[in-house]
Amino acid sequence: MTRRLRLGWVELMVTAARFLVLTFGISWGAWALALAAGGNTADPLVFVLWVVGASGPTLAALVMRLFGHRSKRSARLAAAGMWVPGALLAGLLPVIAALLVTGAAADPATVVARAGGLLPVLVLALFAGPLSEEFGWRGVLQPALRRSLPPVWTAAVVGVAWALWHAPLFLIAGSYQASMGLLSVGAAVFFANLVASAALYWFVSERLHGGVPAAVLLHLTANAAVNLLVVRSDHTAAMQMAVVVVLAALALGYRSATGTSAGSRISAR
Repeated sequence: MTRRLRLGWVELMVTAARFLVLTFGISWGAWALALAAGGNTADPLVFVLWVVGASGPTLAALVMRLFGHRSKRSARLAAAGMWVPGALLAGLLPVIAALLVTGAAADPATVVARAGGLLPVLVLALFAGPLSEEFGWRGVLQPALRRSLPPVWTAAVVGVAWALWHAPLFLIAGSYQASMGLLSVGAAVFFANLVASAALYWFVSERLHGGVPAAVLLHLTANAAVNLLVVRSDHTAAMQMAVVVVLAALALGYRSATGTSAGSRISAR
């Protein structure tokens, strides 16, 4: 039995490693070509390469599925009454807190007008992160890790990989990351926020049984809220991160009505 468990653990780690190699290879490879082509998304070729790179996690998941990989976790529609509100709250609360504390509210109508209408805003918010990433991070990597690691380590590993994956975007003009600068306070807050946020994605997708749909909804809610409601600054970003850290601690320490910790329930599976 011990040998079988050890072989199962190795298989899961190999799955995680394959996903990471594919994801970073696709994304960083495309972004390297984008930089070689001038590194500005105003150029159509660079923009296409940026899109391909941004889709790396989901493309990697698709490649693995074509070669036989199947995720061991799917959403439970019967539990939607839990994971839908959970994903919406996890995406909105950090933004609401930042607005209440800093008062740095944006005018949604102005944001929509500058983007050319509500449809482009919603399409970008849905694609740039939710659809282009979550089928990989929460559809392949997280399920592979959580079957062998406790929740805090699962979230930490996914969060660090997720944050590191974004690094080349700080060099591509026209991306949100490039507007901060790689060695800035804003960049440090951005990376820390992603690592902490991974616990919230774990919570809604695993603990609340929302799977990838819950992760997509959380990512979409957070993107849309930040883009439409907040004037971005280091101050507001730090406030959002602080709330995310608190929510992440609560999510990882959550106990069910039976008194069993979320961590022991999931890691035992």
